[in-house]
Order: sequence, then structure tokens, then C-alpha cells
Amino acid sequence: MSFPAPDPDESAQGSQDNEIMRLLTAHQGMIYAYILSVHPNRVAAQDILQETNMAIWQKRNLFEPGTNFKAWSFRFAHFQTLAHLKRVKNRDWLVFSEKLMEAMSEEACEAFDDFNERGVALKNCLTKLSNTDQDLIRSHYQSGMPLAELGSRIGRTHAALKQALFRIRRNLRSCIERQLAREGHPIPRPNP
Repeated sequence: MSFPAPDPDESAQGSQDNEIMRLLTAHQGMIYAYILSVHPNRVAAQDILQETNMAIWQKRNLFEPGTNFKAWSFRFAHFQTLAHLKRVKNRDWLVFSEKLMEAMSEEACEAFDDFNERGVALKNCLTKLSNTDQDLIRSHYQSGMPLAELGSRIGRTHAALKQALFRIRRNLRSCIERQLAREGHPIPRPNP
């Protein structure tokens, strides 16, 4: 018994589907962060993310391999956020104009240009912290332990912990900026 030869079009489509799924999975954190930057309600942002994922998947054949997937997916997120805001416009007391949303969207896209590079730099800089500082960061930020509880466990005051975390964050920011500058990435400065 012989089997029919595989259809090369189906094989290519399956390969492109796999690539879209890989890219979509790799960019989930950035897409969600982008949506949150424009629509800060976490529950709504999760809904918008799911709608964005569905829209991307439905239009996956329009993506051209080798082009900027992040920019392409952010456009979907932008339009899904606008659609969501139009749906809830009558229920909510504060809804941004489309023009303001567009401006916020552009700012967010620029802010996420070096998202991956900053993440890599952060991981590298975290390894350079002392063990004590790493434990403090893990206890407070990863496990979400309140400062009062953390202070009582390690015998430090709330004020001392706040000061220590401020110092660690400042050092991490400096380390990240130095690493990005060495790699040729622009360092965004906060607006006054």
C-alpha cells in the first residue's frame, strides 16, 4: 500500500503556523505589557490579550516571515484595545479619545523597543548583587512578601528595608544602563 505524497503547500503552511505560534508565545509578555501601558485595568488587559491572540491567529497568513513580529502584533493589540474601549465607552466614566490612544500607543511601542535587551541586562545585573541583596529582592519582589513581615523575619526595620531596596534598585538601574550603553542601545531618560 502506498501513501500519497505530502502536499508541499500544507507542509509550508504548517511550518509557518509553527513559526507564528513560536513568535506569539515569545512575545506574550511584551504584548500584555503593551496593552497594560495603554489600558491599566489588568482584567480588561487579559481579555484584550486573548482577543489580540485570536486576531493574530486568524490573520497569521498575512504575516511576512522575516519582518518585525513585535510591531505587527502591537498593531493588533492597539486595534483590539480600541475596540474594547468602544465597547465599554457607555459603561465607564473615563475613556480616552482615539487620538490620545494613538499617541499613547506610539509612546508604548518606543518604550518596548529595547524590552528584551533590558530584560537580559537585568538578569545579568541581578547576578552581580551580593547574596544578601539577591535574597532581599527575591523575598520582596518574587514572593511578594510585605516589608513588615520581611523585616520581622530578618531583624530589620521597615525604614531600613525601604532604604536598602531603593539602593538596590538604583544600583540595578545604573548597571542596566551601563550594559545597554556598552551594547549601543539608547538609554531613555524620564521626562521632567
